[in-house]
Amino acid sequence: MSRRKAYLIHAIDKSVVSSDHPPFPFPVLGITTVAALFPEEEWEVEVVDEDLEPVDLNREADVVGISSLTMNAPHAYELADYFRSRSIPVVMGGLHVSNEPEEALEHCDAVVRGEAEGVMPMLLADLSAGTLKNIYHSPKPPPIYGKPFARRDLLRRHHHRHIFAAQATRGCPNNCEFCSVPLFFGYKYRPRPVQDVVAEIKEVSDIYSQLNVFFVDDNIGGTPRYAKELLRALIPLKIRWASFASLRMSEDPELLDLAAKSGCTQLFVGFESLDQLNLDIAGKSWASTKQFTQHVRDFHRAGIIVQGAFIFGHDDDTRDIFRRTVDYVQESGMEVPVFSILTPYPGTALRRRLIKEGRLLEASKDWRKYDVGQVLFLPALMTPDELQEGYLWAKKYCCAPRSIISRLWHAPLKNIPLALILNFSMWRSKMREIHAKWEGPLRAPAQW
Repeated sequence: MSRRKAYLIHAIDKSVVSSDHPPFPFPVLGITTVAALFPEEEWEVEVVDEDLEPVDLNREADVVGISSLTMNAPHAYELADYFRSRSIPVVMGGLHVSNEPEEALEHCDAVVRGEAEGVMPMLLADLSAGTLKNIYHSPKPPPIYGKPFARRDLLRRHHHRHIFAAQATRGCPNNCEFCSVPLFFGYKYRPRPVQDVVAEIKEVSDIYSQLNVFFVDDNIGGTPRYAKELLRALIPLKIRWASFASLRMSEDPELLDLAAKSGCTQLFVGFESLDQLNLDIAGKSWASTKQFTQHVRDFHRAGIIVQGAFIFGHDDDTRDIFRRTVDYVQESGMEVPVFSILTPYPGTALRRRLIKEGRLLEASKDWRKYDVGQVLFLPALMTPDELQEGYLWAKKYCCAPRSIISRLWHAPLKNIPLALILNFSMWRSKMREIHAKWEGPLRAPAQW
């Protein structure tokens, strides 16, 4: 009996100018995780990542699966429409369609809301029987222990040439107003068995002599006891790794020490705003702006590069927020500042509030604009143009070579070469975004 064929697509719209796109491909994990849920004895699975290769529109398949980010959703829908026109069933999943299932069902046959592990056996059985339902959704987050490793073998080798994506935990108990991640993965940290994580990394480290791992966890140190066990197990692997982390991680010296010893080179940390009221409004009142500098020093003391994320457009932001943030970033020695504009993603409390207040702009109807670099709502204390220009000015200021050198002068020497690479390698993509989104010279805030 011949195996049925599944064609799985990570959809990316190349016409969208995204913010801070890395200079090298970031290996997809979601679609390869789903691929592992197809029984190999019954299914022949092919995976395509549009970041590196085009979709084969003539591909023969018994089912097409498509996942995308919000800004790529219109393109994903176009792909879905095309394959359906060829009478091929299309299933869509991921963060966007999980929050907009009715919209997605205008373009596909079925939507997987949330994580796929809890529903794939039923979905595949229904597909075989010709009784596919519209929506598949697990009533509670599925367990992630004992799950098969992602089918990275289905991606071409160059997908992993620079970075290997892994996951140790899912979920986040924080309830930030602007964040849509807990809506998908749940409000509780769910760790994988340490031995599973280590085995998965070793499987790839046997192929690549110098492995750079990025843990896609929402907060790698969210459960300190588990994190310490994991990091101790990583030390013998001699890898280099990075991840997302909370400010709270810097308050645990043992955890930071283990992170450094296990090969941590950089952490993406959400500072969000220099204004405490903004943090309080966003549901992040547990963080204190008065402690920001100490947090940076603690990360630096461990020799870890800080990618500090700041969001512009909070309700207490005035026009001086851009200059204040830039000055702080430069003085603190924060190696890689990451700026974005507050974005009302589907399903978030922020979006519900802005709709209730009548503050969403016409541009918010275009999913292509959800790249965290465009103004989609009416700011409280400035105009949309002031917010847009201030964001682009801050980004341009901090990616200038003299700003990078000045900033790194205040940072620890360890990992400085990597910090230089991270800053200069993304210079072109940042400048492309600035030129695409603003005509004419950018004015400094003092000129407004």
